[in-house]
Amino acid sequence: MFIKSKGTHIPEHKGHKELSTSAPVFEYLAPEYVYIPLVEANTPCEALVKVGDKVKVGQVVATKKGRFPINLHASVSGEVVSVNQKMWHCSGRLVPTIQIKNDFQETKIETKHNDVGSLTREEIIAIVKDAGIVGLGGASFPAYAKYETDCQIDYVILNAAECEPYLTADYTLLTHHLDAVLRGLKYIMRAADCNRGVIAIKANKKALIEKIKLAIAEEESLSLFLLKDVYPAGWEKYIVQRVTNRDYKGLPSEACAVVNNVGTAHAIARAVEENQPLVDKILTVTGEGIRHPQNVHVKIGTNMREVVQAIGGYASDLGEAYFVAGGPMTGKAVAFDTLIVNRALTSVVVMPKDIREINPECMGCGKCGEVCPVFLSPIVIKEALQDNEISSIAELRPELCMECGLCSYICPSRIELTDSVVRAKNKVLAAR
Repeated sequence: MFIKSKGTHIPEHKGHKELSTSAPVFEYLAPEYVYIPLVEANTPCEALVKVGDKVKVGQVVATKKGRFPINLHASVSGEVVSVNQKMWHCSGRLVPTIQIKNDFQETKIETKHNDVGSLTREEIIAIVKDAGIVGLGGASFPAYAKYETDCQIDYVILNAAECEPYLTADYTLLTHHLDAVLRGLKYIMRAADCNRGVIAIKANKKALIEKIKLAIAEEESLSLFLLKDVYPAGWEKYIVQRVTNRDYKGLPSEACAVVNNVGTAHAIARAVEENQPLVDKILTVTGEGIRHPQNVHVKIGTNMREVVQAIGGYASDLGEAYFVAGGPMTGKAVAFDTLIVNRALTSVVVMPKDIREINPECMGCGKCGEVCPVFLSPIVIKEALQDNEISSIAELRPELCMECGLCSYICPSRIELTDSVVRAKNKVLAAR
């Protein structure tokens, strides 16, 4: 089933991307402490260090076991001072972390040099796995698992849509590190045994598109695909359907495609060429509640309160505000700004609360159903959830929800429809 093609246009002046693109990337790479969350994709991780241990940058300090195991690495060198310090996570929960006191020496683990040109598919996959590379678009799914498929891969798609309002980290990476991102894309193609790479980007990024065209002019295996300026153009299924003209039910590999985020490609280039584990990233810190919105280069495990203070703090007239981990459409408002940067965090958006004393009831306008990319009826699902009849809820197929946030965005009554549909989704999945 193809999703609705029209999407929803969110004009640039409402997307507020200009807030964070005018300033250069701010480097905040020497925090006194980092906190490595012992949770990855909602799965507990096992600490491999103890209090008092000395660690180096890139050293494996924890591991997530299970179906898709992956390592977590120290992002600074120093001493482990706790292995259960509770800190706020982008999921909105307090989670245990490994707390490391920075010795500011940046002592790195010893690594061997890779002969990049001769690396086999299996060797690239092993490097990506050992480096702890996950999808940096927010899903945090282990990247190597996408390349180990038995399916024939015809397309490796670089998702450069970045369709959420406010977010500009991918745009920044493509602007300042285009060559590295393109090399990362080619490493992914080798890992997936595919000779066709497609960069999917919104057509309104005209200057960046021209820059990419020049960079790939001599690359027969690489091409551009221009997406409409709509939300959710960055959704994986949306992109796969349009680039390949194929549909799938479970994974993009069913449509002979692999999709990776811009940040993931950049991280893979560093892993393959420098044996650099995923210990830092660029994220967007923005919103009307931030004095100087910008993209920030940070270590994994950094306390976001320190980052906000380092770039100038909050807006002087800021009253009650939302501190959103992730984008405003799909992110989660968290209670405290002592949020820890983990591998899944793409951005932090601080927005003043638009307080409304009277919240109207549903007007029956049907807009939530009109914009839903997967043809759900969010208000009907919300009402069924209130009745708590699991059979009635299941008939409405809430498990198809992609959690894009469009129903809440479009609702003139400002009903929190997305939250209700997600709760219904979880209820149905738990009952199976």
